[in-house]
Amino acid sequence: MGEIGKVLFGTLDDRDADYDDEQIRKFERNSDDVTDLLKQQVCVIRSTLSAFNDILADVEHNDRLVRKGLSAIQTYLDALSAETARKLDIFEAKFMIEKHITQVNNALTILQRNIDLVLGSVLHAQAGNLQPQIVPSKLLLEALRGSQSFFPPRHYLALFAEQRLH
Repeated sequence: MGEIGKVLFGTLDDRDADYDDEQIRKFERNSDDVTDLLKQQVCVIRSTLSAFNDILADVEHNDRLVRKGLSAIQTYLDALSAETARKLDIFEAKFMIEKHITQVNNALTILQRNIDLVLGSVLHAQAGNLQPQIVPSKLLLEALRGSQSFFPPRHYLALFAEQRLH
């Protein structure tokens, strides 16, 4: 009747009580194991969060270093740019000065030629001769016409052909 009563009325016998007791003990042991596992997981999560915080601090530190480095590079590039601009200005000024010196040199060369011509003319004039550069071309042509009889005929045509065309 114990078995039938157990089935019909749900009453527990000793065996069922022992079985339920054993299951409760297993659950408590499993619960302790789960608690230990949860404690270990909390420890791992704390370690992970601590490592993550350290990484974030390192990233922030590296970010500051990179910004500082970029600022130093920008400062250097600005100084280099200013120095390059200054050197280009100096180069441009040097180029302009050399250009002016060349122009002055050319003017001095022309002036020297003219002075040499004048000096030569003065020296020739003192000797009673006129320098061809200061003799008017009309006077020179008249002198050549006066001496055309001394030129061979074919030279005569080449020399005075231009005047015959005019």
